Amino acid sequence: MYDSASSFNYPSRQFGELNPPADKTARPLRHSETGDASGPVHRFLELSATTLFPLLFVPALLLPCYQLTREGVAWLAVPGVLLGLAFGDFITGLVHWAADTYCEESTPVIGRSLVKPFRVHHVRPSEICEHGLVETMGNTCMLAVPLLALFLALTLYGETSATAAFALFTAAMTVGVTVITNQFHKWAHAEKPPRLVRAMQRARIILSPGHHQEHHTAPFESSYAITNGWLNPLLNRTRFYRRLEGALSALGIKPSRKE
Repeated sequence: MYDSASSFNYPSRQFGELNPPADKTARPLRHSETGDASGPVHRFLELSATTLFPLLFVPALLLPCYQLTREGVAWLAVPGVLLGLAFGDFITGLVHWAADTYCEESTPVIGRSLVKPFRVHHVRPSEICEHGLVETMGNTCMLAVPLLALFLALTLYGETSATAAFALFTAAMTVGVTVITNQFHKWAHAEKPPRLVRAMQRARIILSPGHHQEHHTAPFESSYAITNGWLNPLLNRTRFYRRLEGALSALGIKPSRKE
């Protein structure tokens, strides 16, 4: 839910403010690395996926709606999309919590691409605003494109309204988890997002700065969901993540980082 363009080391879970002033952005970093983490092949894949994404997303969204309308159950489109976005919000929170709490930068596969960027973000929160469209969404578009292609094929070859409703739900969930989350997260840190975006933030349609500030406030153990934050109040109130940590600890899986 965050891009992998950052390349800094960070102190252990000493997270900063949502948009800290320049003179107190974070505690000193141990050292920094120079250069973009993306090679030419990876950059090409990011650009290709970012270009292909809208070409697949539009039909993946509209075709199920058309089929539901043809079957006389167009009303299923609304709960399908809302449930997909809500479930996507839950998935982003779960991944965010896991990246903050477990594993290390050296963990194979996910260490550099997932764990490190999330933790760097807590030290340099506003750095996300310096990234362009491809940097922000390229990696996640690479995940979304094959999934959207799969759901589009499911819609084209499916014959029932249940298939169309499921395809719409999964397409909305996939887009929520893999693509729009990064942009919504970026806008939550932006000083002056577009006027329409500010209106959507105030209406809590997408992640708002005020709501996301809770995650960047000590003890940094709440409000992990970053698509729209709809599920954060429930997950915070029920101490979902702390209970999950307790269950995993009972199985011998201990958090890798402490405050």
